[in-house]
Amino acid sequence: MRLKFILPISLLAGLTLFSCDSKRWDVATGKVILEQDYKRFDVDLYGVKGEGINQEDWAYLSEKYPNFFPLYLEGIMGFARTTDPLVSKIFNQYLSNKDILEVLEKVNKSYPEGSLKPEFTRLKNAFKRYHYYFPERVIPNVVTMTAAFNYATAADDKVLAIGLDMYLGGDFKVYPQIGIPKYKFQNFDRAYLVSDAMKAWFLTEFEPEGGQNLLQQMVYYGKVAYLLSALLPEQERHLFFNYSKENLTWCEDNEGPIWFHFIDLELLFATENQQIRKYMGDAPFVAGFPEGSPGRVGHWVGFQLVSSFMENNPDVGLKELMEIQDANRILRKSNYKPQR
Repeated sequence: MRLKFILPISLLAGLTLFSCDSKRWDVATGKVILEQDYKRFDVDLYGVKGEGINQEDWAYLSEKYPNFFPLYLEGIMGFARTTDPLVSKIFNQYLSNKDILEVLEKVNKSYPEGSLKPEFTRLKNAFKRYHYYFPERVIPNVVTMTAAFNYATAADDKVLAIGLDMYLGGDFKVYPQIGIPKYKFQNFDRAYLVSDAMKAWFLTEFEPEGGQNLLQQMVYYGKVAYLLSALLPEQERHLFFNYSKENLTWCEDNEGPIWFHFIDLELLFATENQQIRKYMGDAPFVAGFPEGSPGRVGHWVGFQLVSSFMENNPDVGLKELMEIQDANRILRKSNYKPQR
């Protein structure tokens, strides 16, 4: 088992471009054959809550989740190795904890069995499009879980796991109690579940090169957002950036000033970690920007660059786009020129 990635607890012309690009990547998903499982580990946990698991339960979970169960115990929860004789005791202590029981109850009430069919359908269609454009890539099985707020998503070579306890709504009383900043609460809405899951998988499959400057990071995350827009055409665009609709509107209304902030201050090739984190990291706002700015604005700028590049280079497909490592090439050939 190798844990590849875990995602912790992150203008009219533009709208027209997005709509056109969505149609550009249409796939007849009904004709794409895909072998992929969708399972509810959280439902199985709810079934043994309080009482704990016996040897029969352990064997059942091991057989039903051959790849995910070891990942959960060792990589996600960090209980112990599955070969450790104490692992079942630690697991049962976890399942009998009153706070964990409350979370399991809330997840079961919010997402009863069968209730995730719309999300599973959107995910499967997205993976069909992904398989169509990237036929050589692995298609993961999808598992939902509760992970004590450790991770919203987790993935290894064969499994994509979604932590439903991170999608209980911004008003869930436990989030502020465990110290999660208030500005992040909007991201705990169910609407973000599908795009977060696909983003997590893309980040495992298309890993960036090391030693990146700000432009390289912008383009990398811009490519991921563009891939989301192509494979999830029915999703609202603000979800790809974990933005609210108001956050996205602010970026669109301030597109020129945002871009020329980077140009005038010669920031595109900055390599200082502090500067990169300022524009790429999770934050309630960007210091030095007007009121209303959202964090991670560099992700949105990257998406604008990549979208403009793909519009002006119609011969480039999704596979080639994700293979391009030269961010300067995308910048040069994007012809991205917002008005000051």
